[in-house]
Amino acid sequence: MVLGFLPAGFAGLSLASKLLQVLAPKGFNKNEYNVVFNMRSNLTILLLGLVAVVLTGCASLRDSTAGLMGRTQAPDAVAGLSYGAIDALGAMDGACRRLAEAHRAERYVDQRQLREDWLPACRERIESVRQSRRLDRLVDDAYQAQQAHEAELARQRAERERVRRDMEAARREAEKRSEAAADEAQGRLRERLADAHILSILEDVPDQPLAFAVGQASERTMKNFLACLEVGYPNQGYEVDRGDDSLTVTARQADMLRGDVDIRARFVNVWDTWMLESLSVAELTARTPQDRFMLAQNLLAGHCYGIDNLMQRDAPATSDRS
Repeated sequence: MVLGFLPAGFAGLSLASKLLQVLAPKGFNKNEYNVVFNMRSNLTILLLGLVAVVLTGCASLRDSTAGLMGRTQAPDAVAGLSYGAIDALGAMDGACRRLAEAHRAERYVDQRQLREDWLPACRERIESVRQSRRLDRLVDDAYQAQQAHEAELARQRAERERVRRDMEAARREAEKRSEAAADEAQGRLRERLADAHILSILEDVPDQPLAFAVGQASERTMKNFLACLEVGYPNQGYEVDRGDDSLTVTARQADMLRGDVDIRARFVNVWDTWMLESLSVAELTARTPQDRFMLAQNLLAGHCYGIDNLMQRDAPATSDRS
């Protein structure tokens, strides 16, 4: 509008100049004409300036006036954050709130107060909240890490407990199988021992605990010992020599790995036990308590002693020489 208005103004100046020249009275000299013309020109320019001020609005005039009075509007952002972002951060308090209210109301504030008080205080508030948020995140991260660590420890403990339970269950199952196998082996052994021919041969001989030394009764009886020998080493028959307090039993042609050999055992009745006085396998004869025990244990190891364990505590004292 201003640019469109100016040519019309200047056209008015040209027209006024022509009218002055035509209508000027006689005696109206050129200098007087110029003075009047200049006055009219200055008035026109002043009017044009006023029109321009009106057209550009009152805002620039207000800004210029406020600037002259040391006042200004609140900034659109503080520390790179809009007032909405400051509020979302949780820093909308004190100076930040005053700045936001002034900005929302488009109110002018004192430049010095803005520069020296509100802006520094708001920036400090924003940084304080940011530091607090960072600290909260660090604390939360540490807590989450601790929770994860404790969860991992709990998982490991649960895994160890699961493995322990599985191993315990496997151990119990193995024990059950072992016990079942042992019971089955014991049952088969008892059946075989009950069928031993030597038992019918010595039916009228009193059965008493076996002993390898005087006064040291074994858990195994004399007849059980001879039946175990028969089960382990089947033979071709027996030769029995019985005295008042003695008994000699010879198993003829006992089947052993080294061939068919005689096994001879001589017992004496001492203190309600049948003490093994000597034990011979072919040409090998054990006469001391320790030798008799070791030979007897070796003979019964696989098929009888290894199943019923009845001779574990039968080892005679080394001082016995009987």
